[in-house]
Amino acid sequence: MYLEFLLLIADYFRTVSRRIFYFEWLFPLIIGIGIFLLLLFGSSTSATVIFKDNAINLLGILVGFSITVITILTTGQGQNLDEIKKTKTTIKISNDTITLFRLLLINFTYSVIIEVALIIVCLIYPLIIDNIKIDANIKYAGFSILVFLILHIMLLTMRNLTDFYLILIKPTRKASV
Repeated sequence: MYLEFLLLIADYFRTVSRRIFYFEWLFPLIIGIGIFLLLLFGSSTSATVIFKDNAINLLGILVGFSITVITILTTGQGQNLDEIKKTKTTIKISNDTITLFRLLLINFTYSVIIEVALIIVCLIYPLIIDNIKIDANIKYAGFSILVFLILHIMLLTMRNLTDFYLILIKPTRKASV
């Protein structure tokens, strides 16, 4: 079965620091809970339809962009790219200290996997909601989880872009990865 992507997801979680956890996981979780409470105690759900429709477009663009960066990383030539392939980080996976290059590949590839999974969920979610009688609270919870994961991906993409930019221009200070 095609479950090898779970190894990559596990590698991603091995590389997440506490600061990154707060930024990419806790912040979106708080917003997701807030959205759930707004839906629970509010009556308007027209915004949820608009959000779901726009989420697929946004995720499609992010998938294409992330794949493009992975292509640049793996096929690109240059002194900065050669240097990150040799630069060790402080992060260990299976007792191996990983390079900055591997860390970037882990982050961008994780991003692509989650984006594709979210696109699939965004396509299937309306079919389930419209054809199966589900309690409104469960629908709100599902939508809130969708918001949480999309925010997580957007914040991860911001960090990935920043790290990629800092590697390309190679500033005198250290990158955040």
